[in-house]
Amino acid sequence: MTKDYLIYGAELSPYSVKVRSYFRYKEIPHQWIIRNQQTQKEFNKLAKIQVIPLVLTPEREVLQDSTPIIQSLEEKFPQNSIIPNEIHTAFISRFFEEYADEWVVKPMFHYRWRYKADQTAASKRFGELFVPGWAKRLPILHKILKNQAAKIFKKRMKTRLWVIGSNPITEGEIERSFTNLLGLLDNHLHHRPYLFGARPSLADFGLWGQVYNAWTDVSGKRIIEGGYPNVKQWIARMLSPKNEGDFEQWSSLENTIMPILITEMAQVFMPWLSANNKAIQNGEDSLSIIINGNIFEHKVTAVQKYHTKSFLALLEEYAAIPDKTELNDILKSAGLLKFLE
Repeated sequence: MTKDYLIYGAELSPYSVKVRSYFRYKEIPHQWIIRNQQTQKEFNKLAKIQVIPLVLTPEREVLQDSTPIIQSLEEKFPQNSIIPNEIHTAFISRFFEEYADEWVVKPMFHYRWRYKADQTAASKRFGELFVPGWAKRLPILHKILKNQAAKIFKKRMKTRLWVIGSNPITEGEIERSFTNLLGLLDNHLHHRPYLFGARPSLADFGLWGQVYNAWTDVSGKRIIEGGYPNVKQWIARMLSPKNEGDFEQWSSLENTIMPILITEMAQVFMPWLSANNKAIQNGEDSLSIIINGNIFEHKVTAVQKYHTKSFLALLEEYAAIPDKTELNDILKSAGLLKFLE
């Protein structure tokens, strides 16, 4: 029995690289196994659902879903904790991760499949995963099969923007949200290596997975490298993050992190999530709200239904906090408390 953890994932999966970065930071022995044509059969034998990342423990336990994976391993490997010392700051970090997983995935996916140059580049990267291993020894055949797979993938994916709620009505707000986040994030990271101080938090892993994947695409790279140098350095740092010191207290974080809570999480993410949850509860097949003065409407899909499940887990964590006095003061100031109550 191997003592290593096995991580089945892909570079183009923000949740896979999120988990891999965590393993690297915690120095947990692991093997990175690309889910591709060669490994699909072994993945199928292990997977409860057809999503990555999938982690196989040395005890042969299968773990899926990035947040529970990290939370489970954090209990087993408490060294170099990714949880800020203050209870209220720790929950803000967790809230950030929720925002990253459920909202920042939208601009990442949107840019990847909305524009022609991105579609072409991404589909070729995906196409590589579907080329049989033996064909890689034959350069000409390898290229033909890769291009065929890329063509099929491109045709399929560029018509699936609706899955994450991207359409001509919503795309303006999705893109505005991304550049707003990058600007505020760049300012916040000016005097610190990670979001909550000198070591990465759960928020870093979640947010980085999405931003890093956007940076690997044509449009995302152009945007990030066009004016957000601190974000770019953070992207590189989070590939193999290190403990460079302790977490900061909320008092030193507040000035630059609060604008993200207010303008992104309270004014964009949570109004959308609340509308999404309400639509699902009422059995509606679409939602329509106003975000920053603009109509934001799209179909309710299976992906949107997962957001409700994920948020319920966050609410349970919030309810379990015995003394919420300081946390509620922060959430109220940011305009977020009403969404949790």
